Amino acid sequence: MRYHTDDSIQIKYFDNPERFLDKAAFSLTGDMGCEHGGGVSCAGNSAKGPKQSFLGYMIYNRLWFDRDKYGLTIGGGQINNPGRYLVLLPPINGATAASGTPYFTENPGDPYKAWDVSGTFDWMPSQYITFRWEYNHRATNVPYFSGSGGVTPRGGNTGAAGSMVCLSGFTTCNGSPTNTWLPDLRKTENRLNMAILVKF
Repeated sequence: MRYHTDDSIQIKYFDNPERFLDKAAFSLTGDMGCEHGGGVSCAGNSAKGPKQSFLGYMIYNRLWFDRDKYGLTIGGGQINNPGRYLVLLPPINGATAASGTPYFTENPGDPYKAWDVSGTFDWMPSQYITFRWEYNHRATNVPYFSGSGGVTPRGGNTGAAGSMVCLSGFTTCNGSPTNTWLPDLRKTENRLNMAILVKF
C-alpha cells in the first residue's frame, strides 16, 4: 500500500510590462509519501521491515525581460527515497524495471538521496519559437549517473536483461569484481542542453 501527496504553488510576484525586467514568478513543489506491507514500513525501521518512503521538493524562480523576449530560470531540488521504489533504474546491460539488475539494487531500505541545481536561459523572438540553453548539475549519495564508460558492456548487451556480465576468459562471474564487467556509474553529472521549440 502506498500513500503519496504532490503539492505545488506558483506565484507571480512582479508584473510591469514597461520595465526591462517585466515579470517575475516562482514555483514550489513538495512531494512526500511512503509504502507499507510486504516487508516494508512507513514509520521507520521496525519488525515490519525497513523504512520505505519518499520526500522531495523543487523550487524555481523565473524572470522575463524586454517584453518577454528573454527568460532566465534558476532553481533546484532534493529527494530522499529509501528503497528506491520511485528511482528510475539505470538501463545497465539492457535492464528494465521488470528485470532489475544486481548492478543497481532496489531492495527494501536501500538508500537513495539526490539533489540538483539548474540555470536556464530562453530567447523567444516570437510567440512561436523558443531557443533554450540550460545547465544542470545533479548529485547522488550512490553511483547512479552514466560516466564516459557507459552502462553497456563491450560488444553490446549480453545475456538476460540487466544480468551480470563476465569478462572475457571467465565462464562464471562468482560475484567477483575481477571476473565481472562493471558499468561506469558516477555520483555526479553535469549537463549542458540546447533546444529549439517551435509552435505551429
